[in-house]
Amino acid sequence: MAGCASAPDAGSSGSLKIVRQTVLAEEVSETSGLALHEGRLWTHNDSGDGPRLYAVSPDSGTVIERRILRDAVNLDWEELAHDARSMHVLDCGNNSGRREWMQIYSVRWRDLSVAEEASVPARLTEFHFADAEPSAGLHKHNNDCEAATLVEGEMWIFSKNWRDQHTRLYRLQVDGERHVLRSQERYPVGGLITSADYDPERRQLALLGYTRKRFSSSAFLWLIPVVEKVPDWSLARRHHLSPAGQWEAVLWQPEGVLLTREASVLGQSWLGFVRLP
Repeated sequence: MAGCASAPDAGSSGSLKIVRQTVLAEEVSETSGLALHEGRLWTHNDSGDGPRLYAVSPDSGTVIERRILRDAVNLDWEELAHDARSMHVLDCGNNSGRREWMQIYSVRWRDLSVAEEASVPARLTEFHFADAEPSAGLHKHNNDCEAATLVEGEMWIFSKNWRDQHTRLYRLQVDGERHVLRSQERYPVGGLITSADYDPERRQLALLGYTRKRFSSSAFLWLIPVVEKVPDWSLARRHHLSPAGQWEAVLWQPEGVLLTREASVLGQSWLGFVRLP
């Protein structure tokens, strides 16, 4: 891609086992994003649901709270990013490759402490990929998007490239404005990226994704050091994940990462954990 530097190939570090923590409630069977605040996991469904957020027990998988985002639309919610003040919902799915504008709904944690089923306000930020390529049809393009995380106050957004199996990194400030974005970084992830999370203590970026074959798919996790707000791809390591499934969200924890799996022909929706050194 013109004007977008491509990183060299990185290394592989073998397989990691996902340990099931609990089966998730059927109400969140299309879980797609994950955030943690005050001991509660927050998630959402993708385009099959309305503009709803769900608090889920990490022990039982049951839904314990529900919130509706005021004046929001769920075209294709795909990711949650969060910091100490707010949670950000990314409506960025683009299976057709023809979507022009994508949305970020920002919700303050303090506004979530309201009555059950109450609607909560959200600030809207919008973005557009200026370097998007023409789409040849469903899943025949490099313009999809499902992954984002906050890195030192900056939102990092990763493309899901159906055609070349790379990902592009875009950066923006979540400020309630409209942004036209152009990527300067491109990484050979060897698959389709579905979620991202950054650990400021480890200074490490996690990218969750899968490889897609005609009759099967396999999940992987990239772990990438971040140096001066730049991913150091020369030290990036890719891990194969098992068991198989439609793994959609990743969230750093002190001893590893939490993952959620969407219900599919491969099984029920799960909350899983991967222990990392």
